[in-house]
Amino acid sequence: GGRSTLAFTDGQTNKVVLEHELTQLDVMTANRDAVIWAASRGLALTVQDSNVPPSIEVITNIQKKQTQNGKSKTGALNYLSGEESLQKMQLVGNLQANIFASEEMFPELVNPVQLGVDTRARLWVAAWKTYPKWEPTKTMDDRLLILPDEDGDGVADQAITFARVHNPTGFEFWNGGVVVVSAPDLIFLKDTDGDDVADVQTRILSGLDSADTHHAANNLIFGPGGFLYYQRGIFLVSNVETPWETNQESTTSGMYRFNPRTFEFSFHATNSPNPHGICFDRWGYHYATDGTSGRAFQVRPNGKSGFAMRKLLNHTVRPVPSSEILSSSHFDDSYQEKFLILNSIAFLGIKQYGLDRNTETGNVHGTEVADFLVSSDPNFRPTDFAIGGDGAAYVSDWANAIIGHMQHNVRDPNRDHDHGRIFRITQPDRPLLTPLVLDGKPIPQLLRALEHPDNGIRQRARVELSERETKNVMAAMQIWLASFNSSKEEDAHHFLEGLWLAQQHNVEKSDLLATVLESPNPHARIAAQTVRQFWQQGHRSQTLSDAPEPSTTPTQKEDGDTILIRTVPEKMRYDLTKFTVKAGQSVRVRFVNPDYMPHNLLFGMPGSAEEIGSAAEALGAGGFRLQFIPKSDKILAASALLQYGEEEILEFTAPSTLGDYDYLCTFPGHWRMMRGIMTVTN
Repeated sequence: GGRSTLAFTDGQTNKVVLEHELTQLDVMTANRDAVIWAASRGLALTVQDSNVPPSIEVITNIQKKQTQNGKSKTGALNYLSGEESLQKMQLVGNLQANIFASEEMFPELVNPVQLGVDTRARLWVAAWKTYPKWEPTKTMDDRLLILPDEDGDGVADQAITFARVHNPTGFEFWNGGVVVVSAPDLIFLKDTDGDDVADVQTRILSGLDSADTHHAANNLIFGPGGFLYYQRGIFLVSNVETPWETNQESTTSGMYRFNPRTFEFSFHATNSPNPHGICFDRWGYHYATDGTSGRAFQVRPNGKSGFAMRKLLNHTVRPVPSSEILSSSHFDDSYQEKFLILNSIAFLGIKQYGLDRNTETGNVHGTEVADFLVSSDPNFRPTDFAIGGDGAAYVSDWANAIIGHMQHNVRDPNRDHDHGRIFRITQPDRPLLTPLVLDGKPIPQLLRALEHPDNGIRQRARVELSERETKNVMAAMQIWLASFNSSKEEDAHHFLEGLWLAQQHNVEKSDLLATVLESPNPHARIAAQTVRQFWQQGHRSQTLSDAPEPSTTPTQKEDGDTILIRTVPEKMRYDLTKFTVKAGQSVRVRFVNPDYMPHNLLFGMPGSAEEIGSAAEALGAGGFRLQFIPKSDKILAASALLQYGEEEILEFTAPSTLGDYDYLCTFPGHWRMMRGIMTVTN
C-alpha cells in the first residue's frame, strides 16, 4: 500500500526492506523443499541456509540529534528497570502497585499484548517478541504464557510456555482450551494431559487478513451469549466461509463475531479506523474503543437486526490499545463498574469513567473521573487490564521506545524485543480474594458461581460451563433457577445469567426469555431484548454493508482568498504542502480534518519545526489540555487539536520578512511527517 513507500532515514522504505525479505523466504523455501523431496526418496538431509541473502541493515530514524541523554522525544532508549518504572507510577486514592512479572524475571515475557485469567484463577499473557512480524533469518519466538502465583505473594512463580503462536494478537478461554488469533487463522489450543502445554491445535476459522499486524484481529473476548468478539482495522480484508454462509468478504473495519459452537460468523458493527478494546459490564452492556482516535462507544442493537456504535463519552486521549470494566470485590465501591481506557502516547496510563445507564433508552453515558493510573516512564505503554483470581488489578506494559508503526520502519533496530512487564495493583486497606478454582467443578457449583458479584468470576464460570454437555447444563440450570423468584429484584440477575447460558449453548428457551423480558430490573429487560434479537435472526449472519471511508484523494485548491488545507486520511500528511503568500498580506486558512486521528495546524518561523514539535512532545499528558501547542515566540498561528470531521479557520498576517515558514502538526510523533512550507515573497 501507499505507506510502504514512505521514506525514513537515508530514503529507506518498508517496500525495499520487506520485498528483500521475500527473496530470503524464496531461498529458504527452496532449501526446505529439497529436504522434503529427499525424505520422500528415503534420504536424510538437513536444512542449510548459508545461501540466504543477508538482511538489509536498516538505519533508525531516531537520530542522535533528536535525543538528549539517550532519550528520544517520545520514548527513552535507555530503559528503566521494572522497579524504577514502578517508582514513576501514580495511582488514584490509596492504591499501590508491585511488579508481578517482568523480562528481568522471565526473558520470554516480551511485548505483552493481552491478559486473561483461566478457570484455575491463573494469569495468562500473549507475548509478542517478534513484533511487528517475524523476520526470516531470526527465531520465531512468540508465546502464550501462564504465570501462576502458587504461594499467593503477588509475584509470578514461573512462566510456563503453553504454546508458541505466531503474532498472538488476542486470545480467550473456551471449551476446556484457549482460542488464539494468529492471522490468518483462529486457532483452538488444548492441553489434554495436564502438563500445561498445548497438545491439541485445531484451525477453527480462516480468512483473517494478515497484511498489517497493527490492524489485525485483536482483543478476543467471549461474550455472555457465547460469541467470540474481535475488532480489526481499515487496512485489512476478511474473507470467511462458514457452514451457514458462502464467503463473506469485508473491507469494513470494526467488530466481528464468531460462535465457536455453531460456527456462525458475522460482521457486528462499524468502528474505524483501527479499533482495539472490547468489554461487557455486569448487565451485558457492550463497549468498544478505537485505537487510533481514542473514541469510546456503546455497542447497541440498531433496530434493524444489526448493531451499531454510539458515542459513549467525550474522549480526551489517544491512542487506546484496550478498555475494560473494573469489577472486583477487593476494591471498595468507589471503583466498581468504572470504565477504564488505557492510553499509550503522551498520557501514559489509564483514564477512568463513571457510567450512567439510562433505563428508558438503554443508552449509557460515561463521565470522566480521577485518573486511575499515570506514569512518567516514557516507555510505559499499557496494553491490557485484567482482574486476577486474587481480586487485584493487573496491567500489562508493552515497554517500548517506539510505539508508532507508520513513523518508523518495520525493521527499525530501536524497536524493542527485550522488555515487557505486568504490574499488580491492590487496595491495601481491603482483603484480597481467595482465588476461586472452577476447573473441573460440578455443574451445580459452577451455577452458584454465576451468583458472584465479580464479573471475572462469573465469566470464568461461563467458560467452564462451555465445555460441559448441554443437556446436563440445561437440566441443572432449571433446578438452580427454581430456587429464585423471578418477580424479585434481587434475583433478576440470576435469571439473566440463565438466559445467557441458554444462548451460549444454542438452546432457545422462549419461556425463560419471556420471564426476563418481564423482569423487575430494567437492565435485565434491556439485555433480554438483545438476546431476542439474536434468536430472531436465527442461523443467519448479518449482511455486510461496507460503510464508506473518507476519500484519500488529496484536494489542493483555494476558495477565493481562503487557502484550504486538509489532512489525508491514514497517510499522516497534509494534502497541501506548499503555498505562497505576500509579505504583510492577510492570510486566511481553512483547516479540515477528515482523518480519524486528531491533528492540528501550526505555523512557525523558518526552520522552527523540530524545535516546536519537540517542545510539544515534551508537554506529555498535559499536552491534551493545551491542544499540544507549546509556549514559543516562534509560533505565528495555531489551530486547536481537531478530531475527525472537524474544521477551523485560521486568520493571521503574513510576516514582513521573506522566507520559507514551517507549518506542521504537533501531536506527538506527527510533526516529523506532517509538514509543509508557506513561502513569503514580495
